[in-house]
Amino acid sequence: MIIYSCTEIEKDENFDSVKIIDTLVLPKIINETSGLEILNDVFVTHNDSGGEPSLYFFNLSGEIINSIKIEKENFLEIYNNDWEDITADEDYLYIADTGNNFGTRDNLNIIKVKISDFSINDKIDIFYSDQESFFPSSKHKYDAEALLIIEDKIALFSKDRDSLNTDLYLIDDTVEEKQELSSVANFNVNSLITGGDYDSDTGILALVSYSSKGEQYLILFEDFNIDNPRNNSYKKYSIPVERAQIEAVKIISEKQYWITSEDEGLGNPYMYKLELK
Repeated sequence: MIIYSCTEIEKDENFDSVKIIDTLVLPKIINETSGLEILNDVFVTHNDSGGEPSLYFFNLSGEIINSIKIEKENFLEIYNNDWEDITADEDYLYIADTGNNFGTRDNLNIIKVKISDFSINDKIDIFYSDQESFFPSSKHKYDAEALLIIEDKIALFSKDRDSLNTDLYLIDDTVEEKQELSSVANFNVNSLITGGDYDSDTGILALVSYSSKGEQYLILFEDFNIDNPRNNSYKKYSIPVERAQIEAVKIISEKQYWITSEDEGLGNPYMYKLELK
């Protein structure tokens, strides 16, 4: 494995790999599973762009045990423009409607849902401070697919289709007006970030990503310091899966992680349990 800081660039990368210790076939109704959370020992996921604005709950056997459509409430219209990740604190679920494949969206937002009854609490509208053009582009830095809670802060990691770095943005859920996002740290992950999680007990921050060659990675920050984000370093691991796109990660322990993969046209999505070697 290689340890990186936010300022290092590695041209020849070699990684330790993780091993897959369990594989779970998921139902086709969540064939574009794009986020993963756990509530009361039940997994929660959602599809990405074009799907219904619904949450799906499944158990360790991969069976869907419930689904909830996030309905309009308090004059807030909720759409699944491009839901890319989900995270939670004690009281709320946060859904990242932040997918932006071609950099054209001007309606990026975080949906805040009450865990007690799954009603809408709020919608946090966001925009990037340095985005001047919304002309369609295949290479840009205004896409984001990893959402997580670090202490009392909402953190969003970008999917930079140009530099293959990732920017960290912090979002304040107490601000009512549309929020302007500026990067507080940039990491040279040399891949496209698709999901994230943070565990307050261990201090581990986990990201998943893929390369242009279809290689999948687990990226781990130990003892992540949100007060001095630029000084954090990470380790990058290769995930031994082929013809898949990992979209979400959930930390089990320091050594074990759940990840989900879209079906990629192969019939069913999957969830894998990873273990560090």
